[in-house]
Amino acid sequence: MKRSVLAGVLALGVSAAAYGDALVLSQPVINALTPIDSIPSSNQLNSVFNGSETEALSNLTAIALSQGTVDLGVQLRAIRALTHYCRTPCGTHEAHVALETIATTPRYRDAQAGSDLLVLRAALEALGVLRIPGDVAILVPQLDHPSRDIRAAAAHALRDLGNTQAIPALRARYQLEQSDQVKIAISNALRVLGQPIQ
Repeated sequence: MKRSVLAGVLALGVSAAAYGDALVLSQPVINALTPIDSIPSSNQLNSVFNGSETEALSNLTAIALSQGTVDLGVQLRAIRALTHYCRTPCGTHEAHVALETIATTPRYRDAQAGSDLLVLRAALEALGVLRIPGDVAILVPQLDHPSRDIRAAAAHALRDLGNTQAIPALRARYQLEQSDQVKIAISNALRVLGQPIQ
């Protein structure tokens, strides 16, 4: 199912023409996806994609999955914007599939530094927002990521997810964790999940 959804999404491409391997985006799309102080609403995004939610979703998915062929800031905003489009059942919706794909693609999942870490972090945060209980399987392994920022993002996402199945992994990581930033994130997650650190 995932491959057919992604193949269909990628085949749709972007409403702006593709040039080589890079997606070429229209100025209104770039303008909608570059403000740093807010995430554009689905209405704002739909308006730059011919007023079509379907077109907006397929284009945002292509941008989110672009693997460095568009401006990083635009890609990050597209990843975060996908949370506006996930409809029930969200776990099989193409917006969720795109986020799951990013979070499990070795390029991002195993990234040690640079922009790929930012893409992974955005995907993890977005998965938390969507609150799909099964995403605990994607998020828990990231508690052991070499980057403390990714470990903290995973803890925040598990908090947002609200799945108590994450409690044992959060407790185990807390015992090993050296970074105060991550320990605070884990402690916060456990408190929200009803299992505060004693």
